[in-house]
Amino acid sequence: TAYLLLSIAAPATVSRNRQPMNLAVVLDRSGSMADQSKIEYAKKAVRTLIEQLQSDDIFSFIIYDDIVDVVREAKPVHDKRELLCILDEVFPGGATNLGGGLAEGLRQVDRYRDKEYLNRVILLSDGLANRGVPDPSELQRMVQRYRGKSVSVTTMGVGLDYNENLMVRLSESGGGNYYFIESPQSLASIFRTELKSLSCVVAQNASISLRLGDGVRLRDVIGCEHRGEGKEVVIPIGDIYSNEHRELTIVLEIPEGTGALNVAKGVLKYDGKRGWLESWPSFATAIRYTKDFSEVDRNRDHETQAKADVAVSTRNVEKALRALDEGRHEDAARELKSAQAAVIASPAASSGGAGASLLMEQKGKLESYQQLLKDSTDDRKAK
Repeated sequence: TAYLLLSIAAPATVSRNRQPMNLAVVLDRSGSMADQSKIEYAKKAVRTLIEQLQSDDIFSFIIYDDIVDVVREAKPVHDKRELLCILDEVFPGGATNLGGGLAEGLRQVDRYRDKEYLNRVILLSDGLANRGVPDPSELQRMVQRYRGKSVSVTTMGVGLDYNENLMVRLSESGGGNYYFIESPQSLASIFRTELKSLSCVVAQNASISLRLGDGVRLRDVIGCEHRGEGKEVVIPIGDIYSNEHRELTIVLEIPEGTGALNVAKGVLKYDGKRGWLESWPSFATAIRYTKDFSEVDRNRDHETQAKADVAVSTRNVEKALRALDEGRHEDAARELKSAQAAVIASPAASSGGAGASLLMEQKGKLESYQQLLKDSTDDRKAK
């Protein structure tokens, strides 16, 4: 098994004229949004966003409690007064069908999805997904599929009683941003920040086309979905933003051999070259076989080693969280133990420098997940 780390770094750019947006706002209007006037602050924030829309933008508005309601289907913005009147009629309701609201927001954006638009869903909630599709793993897979089609998802969690774990996972898988909003009064400024970030896309609908060497097999892409079989693999990564730095860890199965082997060649492709690069970036990587273990250690890049081990650990954490969501506490504990083992056994753990720091940071996260599992187990025993 070998781990190929791909790093994508975009330059900082400033655009005077922003690209038209295809935007869906998905607003939780469950009963708890009445607390502390959260629904009123949320409406004020959406109003701030509407006032900044342009006539060539596409806008849709979805509200949900236990029922999902498309109060404004995706279409161009012609009359902002109409949108503001629709917003005024939103009031708190019942339970929280977060999955249904998110799915409808993605569908609305998908209707106008095009490389001419910046395609995004903004999900705002203060609660837990307890209706519709409550499975976090299924929701995560849903946003990953759309991310490959250049539809990104930003999540905003309001207050203290919501599934932060889920909201973070959705924004990471969806290629958007995550905001923890402790005070509802800050919602309007958060929406302005989000709108500003949308004007900084440097490459749309990006994907990595990977061609594997003889006998090399792809086993996993940590952090992204992929398609294709055999030697040709495509990894959709969606939009790339100004000054963004993204890393993917690809798990490869390498055949036995001698001499050298060309492991993979790849090219980053995207729509609409907008002044970033004149040609698509590409890379090639090879390995050299040896029976000398000391030679392997001498040539080890400890920072890359640490990043690969953290990625493997993160994959185990994902499995643990999925097991925890499904009530399989013993399986969750086993996966967290595997995640911890990947960090402890890393050759980079004792190297010092950036690699060791990354591993220490991951170790801290694992301890918080283990506490989460313990609290969940204690709650189950108490019941």
